[in-house]
Amino acid sequence: MAVGLGFSLAVSVEAVAQDNHEITVSIVKFKALDKADELSSGDFFARVTIDGAAQTTSQISDKKEVKPDWKLSKAVSPGVHNVKLELIDKDVSVDDPIDINKIAKKRDLDFTVDTNTGRIEGFSKAYKTGQTISRAGSEPKKAEISFVVTVKKK
Repeated sequence: MAVGLGFSLAVSVEAVAQDNHEITVSIVKFKALDKADELSSGDFFARVTIDGAAQTTSQISDKKEVKPDWKLSKAVSPGVHNVKLELIDKDVSVDDPIDINKIAKKRDLDFTVDTNTGRIEGFSKAYKTGQTISRAGSEPKKAEISFVVTVKKK
């Protein structure tokens, strides 16, 4: 029984030791480029998904341009990780995704972050962590968004 406990403990310590990097996506600013709702400027929140784990921000209502300073983080192991960034208009019945991607029929942003090199890929050019990335959609219910991706080594 002690051998089983020791093995379990060793696996837990190893798992914790592997998650020694942290990816943070900071949404610095967004600006609605048209109306998200018929009656208001929209009730916006962001969702960031890192390696399949989604997190959402608080909601900001009835503002066309906002500097929310939203920060969403996830502890990860060193290496390349998938990230998805979405801007969403909260509605009573169904939430509406806001277009922040210049590619037709693709409203969100998908990219990868290499925590070892600091390289961000998935856009028309590569970025480094710490750089401000700005993107804008072109379809109805569109916005411009600016964000920064950082990596902290624990």
